[in-house]
Amino acid sequence: MAHTRLITLNGSAGAFVAVSATQVTRRVQIIEDGSANGGTGQGIAYQFNDGSATPFSTTYTIEPQSEPIVLGTPVPQGGGYGMVLGTPPDNSGGYTIAATLLINLRSASTNTTIVRVTEFD
Repeated sequence: MAHTRLITLNGSAGAFVAVSATQVTRRVQIIEDGSANGGTGQGIAYQFNDGSATPFSTTYTIEPQSEPIVLGTPVPQGGGYGMVLGTPPDNSGGYTIAATLLINLRSASTNTTIVRVTEFD
């Protein structure tokens, strides 16, 4: 089942906002929401696990978009299931596991903005 949430992002001079999994997640879609800045997109700066030796350290920028950023497999593979990207926090069994960091986000401009993040299980 999909879980959607709105997240406010800092302007380009502010800190990145860490977006972590809130459920067992196989795919994530992130798009700038039209509810901010009178519907004028600001663009998004982001960092993610790009497979490099130093994940979450390279900053990528996308201009105001009409298509979402997609993490994971957009079309399920292997019997209709995609690889699990992340899990929510777990403190069962006498230990604590933090939620999986999915992506770091902030506005590409000096203005704050809002993104819509949808996680799919």
